Amino acid sequence: MPVVRRLPSPGVSNPFVHHIKWTIPLVVQTVLGAIFLLPLRVLLVMIVMPMVTLTGFIACHGYSGKPDEHIKPWQRKLVKITYPFFSRLGLLALGYNWVYVEGKRAPYSEAPINVVAPHTAWADGPALVAYTLGRVLSRLANKTIFMQSEVLRSLESIFIDRSQKQQSKLIKAHMEAKGAYLHLTACPEGTTHKGEGLLAFKPGLFLLGMAVQPVVFELGPHDPGLSRWMYSGLDTIPSVLLGMCQFHNTLTVKYLPSYKPSAEEKANAVLYADNVHKYMSKLSGLRTLDYSVEDGHLTGTAMDLGLADTAGAVQFRFVNSAFGFSLAFVADQMKRYAVLNSRKDGFAAEEDFCNYYQWPVTGDVKRMFAYYDNDPERHGNVTFAQFVVGLGDLVLPLKEVSTGPTLSDDAFDVSICTPGFVWLLEPTVQSIICAI
Repeated sequence: MPVVRRLPSPGVSNPFVHHIKWTIPLVVQTVLGAIFLLPLRVLLVMIVMPMVTLTGFIACHGYSGKPDEHIKPWQRKLVKITYPFFSRLGLLALGYNWVYVEGKRAPYSEAPINVVAPHTAWADGPALVAYTLGRVLSRLANKTIFMQSEVLRSLESIFIDRSQKQQSKLIKAHMEAKGAYLHLTACPEGTTHKGEGLLAFKPGLFLLGMAVQPVVFELGPHDPGLSRWMYSGLDTIPSVLLGMCQFHNTLTVKYLPSYKPSAEEKANAVLYADNVHKYMSKLSGLRTLDYSVEDGHLTGTAMDLGLADTAGAVQFRFVNSAFGFSLAFVADQMKRYAVLNSRKDGFAAEEDFCNYYQWPVTGDVKRMFAYYDNDPERHGNVTFAQFVVGLGDLVLPLKEVSTGPTLSDDAFDVSICTPGFVWLLEPTVQSIICAI
C-alpha cells in the first residue's frame, strides 16, 4: 500500500540558482568600479598569472605525479615562499581587500585532511592555495587546463576521474605514500552553490577513515554575489569581471577543531560524512541543506530542456534512498516532465497531465492529482520534485505486484484508488517500470 512521502523542507530555494538583485547603490558602485578599479585589477592579474604559471612550471618540473614520488626540496621551498604571496595578490585583484583568518591549522599528524565548505565563489581557488597550501583533490579535467594545471601539479594534487569507481584507493595511495607531508584539501560538497548553507557531503573522501579539519570559507555579510559561480547565474567571465568591479569584498577563513572518526564511522563512510556535515554546521552556524551535487546536475538538465532553472532540484539523496531512483532515471523523467509542462515554468497543472497521458478528466484523475498536489503555496500545480515522489509512491508498489498482465487493486491506497483508477494508470506505470 503506497504511502505519500513528503519531501523534507529544504529551508531555502534551489541553491544552484542565483539571480542578482540590482539595486541603485550596487549599479553605481559597479559602474564606478569598472571605470577606476577594473583596469588596475586586470593589470594586476596580467602580471600575476604569468609569474604563477612560470613558478608552477619550475616547481613541478620532473614530477610525474606518482603516489610515491614528490617534488624536490628546493621546489617545495619555492612553492612555500611564492604561492601564498601570489595567491594573496590574486585575491586582491578579485577585489578581496580584506581576508580574515580565525583559528589555527592543525598539524598533519593530527588531521591530514582539510574539508572546505561552502564552495561558492571564484575566490575559493586562490584562497585554498594561500591559506591551506596543500595538495588539492581535483577533477581530472583540471589537469589539462593551462596555468591551473602547473599550479595543481606543483602542489602534488590528486586528480580523480569522477566517472570511475574506486578512486578512494588512488587517494589513499597518495596519502599513505612514504614521505607524504602535505595536507589534502578537498571540497566535499562536490560543486559550487550560492552558500546559504552546506550541501550534503559526498562520502568518497571519508572512505579513507582519516581525521579531518573542517575549514569554512565565509564571504562578507553584504556580498552581492557577483563573483559567485553556479549552474544558473552569471557566466564565467562576467562573474569574475563584475566581482572585480566592487569596491571591496571580504573573506573569512575559519579553521574549526579537528574531527577524529570513531570505529563505526571508519567502517561507514556515509555516516562519517554526515556526522562531519552536522559537526561543521553546528560550529559554523551554517544550516545543513537537503540538496546535493546531483541536484546541481539536474538543475543544469532542466535549463538544457528549457524548463525554469528552479525546477531541477529534487533533493536527490531523499529520492534515491526512498525509491532507489538513479540520477539517470530522474533525468530521463525530467525529459518527460518537460514535454508535459507546456508552460515550461516548473509547475504542471491537471490539464497538462491529462493532455500528455491522454486521460479523460474524471473523478479518479482529480483525486490522484489532489493527492500529490501538497504545496499550499502553489495549489493546483505539481512541481517536478512532487512528480518524482509521486512516481515513486505509485510505481514501486506496482513493480512488486506486477507479475501478470493486470495490476492488483491491493497495491494502492484504497482511499484514493478505485478499479477505474488502476485501469487508468496501468499502461503509464508499466512503461516507467521497464525503465527503472
